[in-house]
Amino acid sequence: MIFLFLALITFGFSLEVSLKEAIELALKNNSELKKFESILKARDYEEKLKLFERFSPKVEIEADKDQLQLVAQLLLLEFGRKAHAIRAEKYRKLLAEEYLREFKNLLQLEVAKLYVKLQLLEHKTQELRERMAVAFVRFDRERQKLELGLSDPVRVAEWEKTYRSFRSQLFEAQKEYNETLYRLKRYMGIDLTKPLTLKPISFKVDENLTLDEKKLLERLSENFKLKQKSLEVAYYEELERGEATLFKPEVYLTGRFKYNYEGERSEDLNAILSVPIFDPTVQYRVKSIKEVKTSLLFEKEYIAQQVKERILTFPYLWDELIERYKFARTNMNWAKINLDLQRSKYELELAFDLGYAMADYTQAEYELIKAETDLLLLLMEVYHTLGLEPIRALKPEREFFKERVEF
Repeated sequence: MIFLFLALITFGFSLEVSLKEAIELALKNNSELKKFESILKARDYEEKLKLFERFSPKVEIEADKDQLQLVAQLLLLEFGRKAHAIRAEKYRKLLAEEYLREFKNLLQLEVAKLYVKLQLLEHKTQELRERMAVAFVRFDRERQKLELGLSDPVRVAEWEKTYRSFRSQLFEAQKEYNETLYRLKRYMGIDLTKPLTLKPISFKVDENLTLDEKKLLERLSENFKLKQKSLEVAYYEELERGEATLFKPEVYLTGRFKYNYEGERSEDLNAILSVPIFDPTVQYRVKSIKEVKTSLLFEKEYIAQQVKERILTFPYLWDELIERYKFARTNMNWAKINLDLQRSKYELELAFDLGYAMADYTQAEYELIKAETDLLLLLMEVYHTLGLEPIRALKPEREFFKERVEF
């Protein structure tokens, strides 16, 4: 965070950030996140309001044709709806906290996806520039040959088509890059016109590790959706208990201070015991609450199965991406060797081969970065699914892993 502050002051007109710093800026500035924080504050006030409503005195002035009186009433003891409403409000506040934590995680994931996409598009546009340059030279060479009678219009048109195709793809990639960049800036809460430079993503891939299914399942209950449903169920259970108010006493302390129009004053103080004995609407309110609670329990079980299914697939997804990473690394090695070879053989007539080799090298870089970042994004999803912050995936320590067995 100190770096971010210094960067904004020092560079003024430009900002260079890492993925971690981009996420931190989003968590600090994102307007949608501030909306959720305001909702949480509202829940906190509502909880305090319920508590205040139960124990605060009520004071009224009553008047009739004979007198004016001040009536003060204070609830001393209550075992019914108000007490349970206070407890239910606590669950609503906890639920709002879970929604806020989940949104922060989703924001981290979205920022990471946009950041990764921009890094990949940088390499994609570079590859397209290189292929477009080779295609243009080939097109221009064929035009010159045509003037000398050494080529034909079909070959010229074919190379122009190839050149125009790469040029079109390049402009499309540049458009997508800028759209993604503006979206990332918006999420980070910075000026959309401010220049932004992204540092390369540093993520170490350990090929000898794989995700441990048992360790992942141990945190199944920490999933945000499951915790939210549990809190919703607890909320309605508290409301259900609050409806069982029949034959539960309430004790009030009531004070009356009377003043008649002839100037006489009097006061009295009484403790009043109130016991509800009949309310035909209670049974319908209870039935309604029970049905909602039953629906939530079914929904919770369905979500639990969905989350468990996703958790069980994580090790297989990880292993698949590890193999893609190995292939991408091997392909990168081939592209480097091929590029060095073409440079050593460079002659004017072989310039096209060197151009293709450079484009192949850039494409291999793209594939390697994609393989690395796919692993990073999957690990961030794993942390989110387990109720942890996705940003933890950027740390060098590897949780929930075990040694990988090669087949």
